[in-house]
Amino acid sequence: MALLADDWPKEFLPALDDFSGVSKLLRNLYLCGGSAASVPTMQQLGVTLVINATTEQELPNTPLPCDETTGYMRVPVKDNREADLDRYFNEVADRIEQESVRVGGVTLVHCVAGVSRSASLCLAYLIKYHRMSLKDAYNHVKARRPQIRPNVAFVKHLMEFEFKQHGTRSVSMVYCHALDQELPDIYEPEFRTMEMLYQKFRRNIARR
Repeated sequence: MALLADDWPKEFLPALDDFSGVSKLLRNLYLCGGSAASVPTMQQLGVTLVINATTEQELPNTPLPCDETTGYMRVPVKDNREADLDRYFNEVADRIEQESVRVGGVTLVHCVAGVSRSASLCLAYLIKYHRMSLKDAYNHVKARRPQIRPNVAFVKHLMEFEFKQHGTRSVSMVYCHALDQELPDIYEPEFRTMEMLYQKFRRNIARR
């Protein structure tokens, strides 16, 4: 059953604003694009671990506030349907949790735009360590960072990850006629208008 906004602990409530393009997902977790992952921003937020979900061809290693005390992990995966991002779900989730529990640290996860790869890794963390369903995790992150949109392959990976973690599935694939492909039902609000226009177009063609 989906949780209402009033049911969320305070740390899950939507942030009033973002800090320099960085979205606060939890007390210990931030999400952003590569351009926002600057040293001054990380110092301001108290970041102790950076996870860079890009290949070296896309972005260089992220500049760190202090090389000796700030942890760093690169997840070298491209943002495409063939990428095996799911192989990193457990490792990244464990690393974020260890950082938080061990030293009370703060993790910043980024990719190029903070929309697909890094968002998917944050969703996996919420599923595993905050016992969220994929749908609740997506709605929570979407409320904090409206531009997120993991590619369809990553969502399918997360669907399987949720099933392995909880034995349930909160997201299903639905067919979008306008795009002639299956999409996760959590994306339905985004393609509903497109689908309505497509059906209207089909009706107009049929009347001719």
